[in-house]
Amino acid sequence: MTEVPNVLARLRDNVLAPFEAGIGLFPFVAPEIRIEQLIRADRLVVRAEIPGLDPARHLNVSVTGGVLHINARRPAPKRVGAHSEFRYGSLGRTVPLPRRVRPETATGDYAQGILEVTFALGEPRPAERSVPIQVDRSSVLRAAADR
Repeated sequence: MTEVPNVLARLRDNVLAPFEAGIGLFPFVAPEIRIEQLIRADRLVVRAEIPGLDPARHLNVSVTGGVLHINARRPAPKRVGAHSEFRYGSLGRTVPLPRRVRPETATGDYAQGILEVTFALGEPRPAERSVPIQVDRSSVLRAAADR
């Protein structure tokens, strides 16, 4: 009868643990980089937990099309015979931004393993805009002459 709890404990530790932790067989269960978003005064703050890297060499942050992109690379240390559950290699996270965010105002700080990207908030800008077209005058004259 004492074998049943041991078997269940091994099952939990060896089979179910990856699902609970969001790693292992199904890494999409939990994001690689955990974030939190908050409003501080008139600014949106996106905080990302990315410890253990040199931000000057291993962190790239950009904003494209209303989406914040965070890409990091945590190099694996040279160790022999060690056990580690830390995640090494490339890490990434994309964060859709609210329409009120003004991407051109983004600033970033990294301290004690936390990346903090801050944006000013403002009125949403219209998604549509007129696109100016440059016209080659010689082609206009040729087209008029062909008529």
